[in-house]
Amino acid sequence: MHGGWDGPPDVRKLTLRESRRMSRLMLILLSLSLTLAAAAQSRPLVSDEILAQIKDEHPNPLPAYLTPEERLLPLSQPTRSGPPTGVVDTPAEYEPCDGLIISWQGYATIQTQLVVGVTTGDPAARVWIVVDSSSEQASVTSTLTAAGADLSRVVFITRATNSVWMRDYGPRFIFEDGMRAIVDHTYNRPRPLDDAFPQYLGPLWGETVYNIPLTHGGGNFHLFRNNDAFMTSLIQTENPGLTAQQIKDYFLQYQGLNVTIYPGFPTSFDSTQHIDMWMMPLGDYKVIIGQYAPSTGTPYTITENAVADLTSRGYTVYRTPGWNSGGTHYTYTNAVILNQQVFISKFGGSYTTQDAQALAVYQTALPGYTIRQIDNASIITAAGAMHCIVMHVPTVSLGPTPVVRVTEPNGGGVWTIGTPCEVRWSATDDVGVQSIDVYLSTDGGATWPMTVATGEANDGVLAWTVPALPTTHARIKVVATDTDGNAGADVSDADFTITANGPRVIHAFPLDTNPGWTTQGQWAWGRPTGGGGQYGSPDPTGGHTGLNVYGYNLNGDYAASIPEYHLTSLPLDCRNHTQVKLRFWRWLGVESPTYDHAYVRVSNNGTAWTTVWQNTAQVADSAWTPMELDISSVANNQATVYLRWTMGTTDSSWQFCGWNIDDIEIVAVPTLTPGDLDCSGAVDFDDIDPFVLALTGPEAYAAQYPNCPWLNGDCDGNGTVDFDDIDPFVALLGG
Repeated sequence: MHGGWDGPPDVRKLTLRESRRMSRLMLILLSLSLTLAAAAQSRPLVSDEILAQIKDEHPNPLPAYLTPEERLLPLSQPTRSGPPTGVVDTPAEYEPCDGLIISWQGYATIQTQLVVGVTTGDPAARVWIVVDSSSEQASVTSTLTAAGADLSRVVFITRATNSVWMRDYGPRFIFEDGMRAIVDHTYNRPRPLDDAFPQYLGPLWGETVYNIPLTHGGGNFHLFRNNDAFMTSLIQTENPGLTAQQIKDYFLQYQGLNVTIYPGFPTSFDSTQHIDMWMMPLGDYKVIIGQYAPSTGTPYTITENAVADLTSRGYTVYRTPGWNSGGTHYTYTNAVILNQQVFISKFGGSYTTQDAQALAVYQTALPGYTIRQIDNASIITAAGAMHCIVMHVPTVSLGPTPVVRVTEPNGGGVWTIGTPCEVRWSATDDVGVQSIDVYLSTDGGATWPMTVATGEANDGVLAWTVPALPTTHARIKVVATDTDGNAGADVSDADFTITANGPRVIHAFPLDTNPGWTTQGQWAWGRPTGGGGQYGSPDPTGGHTGLNVYGYNLNGDYAASIPEYHLTSLPLDCRNHTQVKLRFWRWLGVESPTYDHAYVRVSNNGTAWTTVWQNTAQVADSAWTPMELDISSVANNQATVYLRWTMGTTDSSWQFCGWNIDDIEIVAVPTLTPGDLDCSGAVDFDDIDPFVLALTGPEAYAAQYPNCPWLNGDCDGNGTVDFDDIDPFVALLGG
């Protein structure tokens, strides 16, 4: 035996020699592979000849910083919605992504190279491109085709925007209970089309939008998968009414993040003061921090202190050069990481040494990634680079079990027996949801005795008539089953009430026909044309349901310097009703109330008017939005109730689309009169037939007497209508 070798000795010697040769060959091949990979990464994504031919649709784009003219204009005031109620996760940019959103508003050569790199270098990623019009889409399509992009991985969104800086105003994605949603801030620039984009995208993609009450620019924000997030003190400057802790609390409530606020660079060095100009997360506990010469003073101190802080927390810190030349902050941290590719800046000219240093750092920090350099010399002077012009769209990580979320009813409401309502949910799955089942509990979810529906399509809504099961402990359960037979479920977060004498619609105006209300100025009934949108969003092209609305200027924006112009309803009878509320759907655009105004008012005599709503900030609806207003102090038990929507006054500049309203309803709780089943105001023999009908149940009764409360048949006061009410009803007939 030869040391465990069973073959002939000469073969063993030959194998050893070949093994040494193979080792040397492998080293040669590895070196060659690395050389070829480096060559592939350094090879331009698009040839200089093609880039030279690109026509920029927006040759004078707005910069990332405030222009002198913009400094004279007011910013929108932050708006607030409640924070997410489910389990929230905010994904980091280095986690798996479906792709990037960009707005084609300038720097076309840079955007073209990004699109080519993403669509040809990542087999799964897409690029959503926001364009102003169909003609611009055609032009962009031609440009990208010539450059070699894979157009099958490009999705166009036609929507007007003001600027290219998608990172600063675009949607910040989160996951709530596994479902993707959006957190939207108020953009720190007076660019209303930009500011409105996340509110448009949410309904377009079917994703919930939460409004965090902060003025902010999204480039001043970076985070890691461990929920560490970082910003500069700019966030405090932009929100002077809040303490640093209050700002941090908002990010914890809305995004589940623990925010650290570092000092911002002086504006003389970096006009945006955004943290993405000197920080770049690469992975879990891995980060690049810009490196500045001690002679820069504050930038050097800030970044060295950040390095010390991050190192103490266990982060591995890499450094790339950063400097200011001629008033421009040059940086390599303003880069884009997307799955296994990284796009970093190069500046060329006298900065080729720094370009090479930055490339080497990224290659060392991210082995196995494809690092692509794109010339950003044209954009860096506008105080930004590639990271500023993209927004990552994270991948929904779905397991085998469907993820379900009940959104309505989700607790706390009152639903009236016999009235129509809607059950709403969202459900998603890795292989697709096949069917939806809906169940009702009347004991807080302990049991589920009623099947509401089975085998429904996963369209997110089910029309339902509230059954005669009075309870204060109702809950809905939605069960989603996928094509593999896996099932997931969600239940209303809290109890809601089902009652016979709850709110019901007593007046409804779907506006399919003209109700003949009084109009002034450019108020009119009809179909909106989608015009306007000088600022904010344009009008819709139809109603919330149907085609027609009441709107102020159905063909575009309201005019400058108008007085108050009113839309006023005919008198509406609310006698024998309390807890009166006004519900309607709006599509409204109006500047902040420092300049322009929109009101909703109510009167019970047509002379004295009570304002129940007015704009307290700029409004730029880009989708139909429901409103519910309590008008009980004016309307309860009143014979004549008038509704009024007011447009104006407005100032001499900045026109928005104004009011569009649809599907107007008055909802109220009837005042009960036991025995008066025809609501004539008296208990008499005419009530016998409706009483008999009421004994069969609320649905049949409501179908014939929609404006009369079924519980008028509850003559013994036990909360329902049954055979025990016969004798008390007969007694009432006898006087």
